[in-house]
Amino acid sequence: MGFMEKEVVLNMLREVPIFGGLVDCDLRDHWESLGQTTVLFVLSVMPIWLGTLIVYATGQTSGCLGLRLAFVSTISKGELFMYSTAFLAPIFWIALTDRPNMRVFPGKVSHIVLMVIISVIAAVFFGLLTAGDRLNQNFTFWLSVVMFFTSLVLLYLGILYHESRIEDAPTVMKKDEGSFSAEFREHRNES
Repeated sequence: MGFMEKEVVLNMLREVPIFGGLVDCDLRDHWESLGQTTVLFVLSVMPIWLGTLIVYATGQTSGCLGLRLAFVSTISKGELFMYSTAFLAPIFWIALTDRPNMRVFPGKVSHIVLMVIISVIAAVFFGLLTAGDRLNQNFTFWLSVVMFFTSLVLLYLGILYHESRIEDAPTVMKKDEGSFSAEFREHRNES
């Protein structure tokens, strides 16, 4: 495949909603994003894993079954809907903010549309559960799980795309140096 053909394919892939930005991400971007997402995840879901440990330690059932029951009890009343919206909140800001010397957030419109849909559904279902409305518990539970993991993926992608947009300091300094040198030569030739 020639250079032009490769660029055409890459440009087509860049247009894929949500995932098109992966084309421009490198291993460093993934590593940094994985670290940030892991820290956010572990600290954000502390009430779930700490609650699971407390419920398990104070419960009557032991072993894997007891641990599973303790875990499900901490997420069975719509809690994951709240986490879904909380994970997406920072990505709204990242996607909507364009700064100088940064590329545009890849797939901005598709990200925002999907985040709005998830946030609205999660807020409505959490509100219904909190209000005590009778809902299909099995469906509601699995919907919250799917939305939670989808939000987690969008959080990772949002951080990843943000990292890929940030130019590293040596690259920025080289560009600045090149611009300064060109302006200096131009100014000198004018004198």
